[in-house]
Amino acid sequence: MNRIFKSLTDNQEIDIIPYIKSYLLKNENTDIYIGCDSQNIGRKTIYATVIVLHNKGRGGHVLYSTEWIPRIKILKQTAKTEVEFTRLWAEVERSIEIAEYLKSFNIKKPAFIDIDLNPDPQFKSNQALRAALGYVESLGYTVRCKPDAISATYVADKLCK
Repeated sequence: MNRIFKSLTDNQEIDIIPYIKSYLLKNENTDIYIGCDSQNIGRKTIYATVIVLHNKGRGGHVLYSTEWIPRIKILKQTAKTEVEFTRLWAEVERSIEIAEYLKSFNIKKPAFIDIDLNPDPQFKSNQALRAALGYVESLGYTVRCKPDAISATYVADKLCK
């Protein structure tokens, strides 16, 4: 997992543990949202993992990390759905990894893990939804999905493009 994060405000690299601890001390009415999105671009896949520090009534502060990996190749045309599932599942895993990393330093539990999966069976991402919901909730986190998961996943989507 890539733990090199930047502030969206100035794109400066930050050490997220002391940064978030300091931020929460100064802004005690802050909720944390975590999300990830990905996009296949050429021969690579970009993952953008986002931590939103939401100050109720005052907006949010965004920390982000991007990671480029080789694109997962489709071995057979029938395996395309499996490849999509793998890419989408990795988004969920990255969000959980960051939440667990913050937890290991006694940082406030995220209010939500936002996942970019669609509850409408028409969409491919729906195939991963039930498993993702069960996984995230089994670890004690509250999960939001489309259309309610707009905070972290919206920013992550923009960072992938």
